[in-house]
Amino acid sequence: MINSKSSQRHLIAIDSTRSGTHGAKRFIKTILTGLLNYTKLNIVVFASCDSFNSFEDKRLNIVHLKSRRGTIMGILNTCFTIPILARLHQAKILYSPWDIGPLIKPIPYVLGIHSSNHISPTGYESSGTGIGIRLSWLHKFLVKISARSAFAIEFPSNSAADCICEDFGIDKGKRNVIYHGAELSKWKKTLKQIKSSNTKNHLGEYFIFWSWFYKTKNIETLLEGFSKYIDSKSGNKDLNLVCAGKFVSTAYQQEILMKIEQLNIQDKVIFLDQPDDAELVKLIHYSKGIVIPSLYETFGFMYVEGRLFDKPLIAADTDVAREITEGQCIYFKGRDSDDLALKIGESLEKNNNEYSYRISPLFYEENASKYLAEFFLNCYEKLVSFEN
Repeated sequence: MINSKSSQRHLIAIDSTRSGTHGAKRFIKTILTGLLNYTKLNIVVFASCDSFNSFEDKRLNIVHLKSRRGTIMGILNTCFTIPILARLHQAKILYSPWDIGPLIKPIPYVLGIHSSNHISPTGYESSGTGIGIRLSWLHKFLVKISARSAFAIEFPSNSAADCICEDFGIDKGKRNVIYHGAELSKWKKTLKQIKSSNTKNHLGEYFIFWSWFYKTKNIETLLEGFSKYIDSKSGNKDLNLVCAGKFVSTAYQQEILMKIEQLNIQDKVIFLDQPDDAELVKLIHYSKGIVIPSLYETFGFMYVEGRLFDKPLIAADTDVAREITEGQCIYFKGRDSDDLALKIGESLEKNNNEYSYRISPLFYEENASKYLAEFFLNCYEKLVSFEN
């Protein structure tokens, strides 16, 4: 049964059913905050979890669907079920944020392309494409169809837009780049509290990397570079490596554990399973430095979050890394573990006072929320003008 709250005019529908990661959920929350604060649009959210329940009010209705990320049913929901439901709820426009959109078009839709699956370099394709199917060609095929039919397309960085538009032959007139805001204001408050508290570091000296762990995150090179650094003549033998996050597959996790055994660094590598934001801020604060070895990102919250701290931040040298870090960090050749070992050593020789980063207001959650809201409102108004 259709909720009466959602059957109003000026309605935008959002498909959040494939928001599986913490970052994905955070992005949807940024959108909802912006739409509620900066527009008068009514909203219907199709959700497969309870993460957005706190947003429900007289302008926002949540429709819960039984859908698991990474399943065929999830794809069918995105491609067929949700566009039909959006039409039944009298929505004027549908936002499909995770690469793949409707294969039928009962209403116009906006496509968000945020995943790095389709631009993974040769040999670094993830074992799963993020949609529950191991055939990357199918993912690419569906993205191409979705992009061709979309009213507009939203990207989280210029680097991603340039690469994907060229690779998929996407009309540049549909292209819209809006940076996904990191929760910098929230993290700043947490960091201030940690600095004024009596919390202790129980992990010794360590470098840290945090993320969901996919093949493209390049953890193999990180482990090799770290091992070479501590084995070098000037290496700090007491230094550890902390990896905070979650593996997307058991197979990849086993591959990484085997790599650690081969390098004989079992007692030097610490995996922490998805710490919450407060714990993560504390972990970064007490670290000696940050390493982001990822080869392919379309945005990368870590590139923004890491610059809140006066730590060396070492990143694999990619276009998106330089764009989102605003060219301020230490860069290593992405697959060169010798270069990474060298950069770790060089960074530790400097005083932390030498690391003072500027962060553009564009990367703050408040601004991202506002700009995303303005984008959707603009899309909505264009559609209304076409109808008239």
